[in-house]
Formats: sequence, C-alpha cells, structure tokens
Amino acid sequence: MPCNPAWWATNDLTRAQLEMFHALGEQIALTPDDRRRALNLDDRTWAAWQAFLADGPLPVEPPVPDMLRRLSETAFNLAVVAECRTA
Repeated sequence: MPCNPAWWATNDLTRAQLEMFHALGEQIALTPDDRRRALNLDDRTWAAWQAFLADGPLPVEPPVPDMLRRLSETAFNLAVVAECRTA
C-alpha cells in the first residue's frame, strides 16, 4: 500500500465523491443499475468501484481523473434533478 500522502488524499477524495454520488442517487431514488448507467460503467467496472467504496483496492479503470470527472458531472445533474423535484 502506498505511503505517499498525496495518494491517501486522492483515495479519500475519490471515496468521498463516490459516497456523495450515492447519496444523491438515493435522494432521487435511482437504482444501483441506474447509477451505473449514469456513470457509463459496465457491470465489472461498477463492481470494482463498489468494492473500492467498501475499502477495497482502487480500480484501474476508469483512471481516477476520469472517474472523478464522471462523478462530478453526473452528481451535478442529479443535484439539479433533486432540486427540481423538491421545488
């Protein structure tokens, strides 16, 4: 396991973003499969990212910068939908 503080920060940030994405998905009642499709991930890749969230190893695909971009874009869209539903 890497001892680099930057690696730990990236790891923590990625987990936090994935947790936020799931919280938004729950707020608007997206199924896990809908969340997977929203991030444009196949079943195997989705499972690897779910394992990561449960303290598993960091998946190789998609690379962390790409996954963070996917999470931020999709989370923004989900936040807009959630806001519209509560308004």
